[in-house]
Amino acid sequence: MKKTRNKRNPKSWITLTLILSLSLWVPNYQAAAAPKEEETKTEELYLKSATYYANDWVINFWNLEDDFLEEDLRQIAADGFNSIILAVPWREFQVDMDSRRYNQYALDKLHRVMDAAGEEGLLVILRVGYTWDHAGNGNILDRYRDLIYKEEVREAWMDYVGRIYEESSVHSNFYGGFLTWEDFWNFTDAAGALGDTEYSRRLAEDMGYTDYVKERVSLEEAGRQYRKNFENWSQLYLPGRETEAYSLFLSFYDNFLNQLLAESQAVFPNLSMEVRADADPINNQNGELVGFTHETTFGCQDSAYTSLMYAVSMGMSLGNDHMTADQVLPQTAATLDWVRSHNGGKPLYIDQLLFTDNTPGFEENSRLDEGEIPIYLTRLAPVLQGRTLGYGVWTYRDYGNNMIYNCQFALGDGGWNSFGRTKVEERDGSNQMKLESYSRISQTVNTAGSAVKGDTVKVCFQADSPSGSNLTVSLGKRSRTVKVEGKQQLNLEFSGTGLNELSISSDSIVYLDNIKVYTQVTEGKLYDINGNPESCLEAVRILNSSL
Repeated sequence: MKKTRNKRNPKSWITLTLILSLSLWVPNYQAAAAPKEEETKTEELYLKSATYYANDWVINFWNLEDDFLEEDLRQIAADGFNSIILAVPWREFQVDMDSRRYNQYALDKLHRVMDAAGEEGLLVILRVGYTWDHAGNGNILDRYRDLIYKEEVREAWMDYVGRIYEESSVHSNFYGGFLTWEDFWNFTDAAGALGDTEYSRRLAEDMGYTDYVKERVSLEEAGRQYRKNFENWSQLYLPGRETEAYSLFLSFYDNFLNQLLAESQAVFPNLSMEVRADADPINNQNGELVGFTHETTFGCQDSAYTSLMYAVSMGMSLGNDHMTADQVLPQTAATLDWVRSHNGGKPLYIDQLLFTDNTPGFEENSRLDEGEIPIYLTRLAPVLQGRTLGYGVWTYRDYGNNMIYNCQFALGDGGWNSFGRTKVEERDGSNQMKLESYSRISQTVNTAGSAVKGDTVKVCFQADSPSGSNLTVSLGKRSRTVKVEGKQQLNLEFSGTGLNELSISSDSIVYLDNIKVYTQVTEGKLYDINGNPESCLEAVRILNSSL
């Protein structure tokens, strides 16, 4: 049964919730001394990009089927975009760091997507090192922690970055790529939560943080910022944001990112990095909230451009849900000018232009009034031109934070536990899971993306029972039984806690496909989760035609 859907196709900003776990705090930037217009060197081709993840989401993209690949890309081009962004998860591509083993399905898919994009005249830009996937066991964040100070992990990273460049650069429509601070930032909060412990002190020494601080401040000054009386440097630990000392750690971490980018550029030429245009909130010695900005990263080493994420909340006071285009457009220009005043005048690439955001946990961030968003977009072109070489949208199509690995059975039964007589078969050009009488499949729900933390968990999938069957769907200890006759789209809801195991069983033959378990739909206002046009699509088309 080939999947059906309407016209078209992360990050979830749920992913951003995972990555940040802090309140977005941004200073109100005044118009900076930006480079003169005639000094701005931009590419002749202006990049207009859509992040592509098919009809699921970024975390699942590399284990999906390609049923609608050509149709998807054709629609992206028809909407006025000339490029796509692909997030390339480190672990899903480099399965094992020790053996340097790679996921051949993901590599093959990279080539398929790039070839198909080329047929539609679309360039491809890679977000290298994306954190999240459902493809491996263990805590993926351990890789990013160890990358700071373990040589063998740094070597594995370099092999991964070089391999991705080697595979992608053979395509004539390959444009380049960027790292992003988001994919490395989890450790800053995790480190601060360790407190004054032996483990934290050992980490500070092993990763070079202690030596970094030694070179910049005295032991007495470090103690003042930590609000501690240190007798020697061996007592230094990784600080949390509740003290002024957190600025020392953030400075150290920005230095690490600059070093990592410089090393990565040796195997991935012109690799850029998405930098932070917002600020980290820190308490100073008086307990007052101040901001630590990250302008030391803005130059992006040897890259010809600086990548960044820009949200309309940046620089605006909290709690305003009815901002106007007239209010936000000048602040957009001021923020971009401020970044360029610290990056040597390089052009900017806004890989994520967030003109709307429904991320849980960021409800206090100010937002454009619903009716003002199209106005903002249709008037944005003069702000972008001369300051940027392009922009991209993250949420081209709304998506749920689906926690199921291999949800379309592209990898056969990989990731699934089977009981009784089950088999993955190709039907109508699409892989489907066949359950015979009194058979069952199950999968532990990956909670890395907070799928089961909402009040209601949605379980959606396609079922086809030629002779009819009673299908039992269980999530944790809660179960629902439904009658399936012929082809149906099932949409069930579960509430409660402990919903960390999905199980589907049947008393007769049934075929299953496109299984999703999610709590949150990330909205981009271009296409809904079923591919129907939404309120801002025409405004984005106008913006694209103006650039």
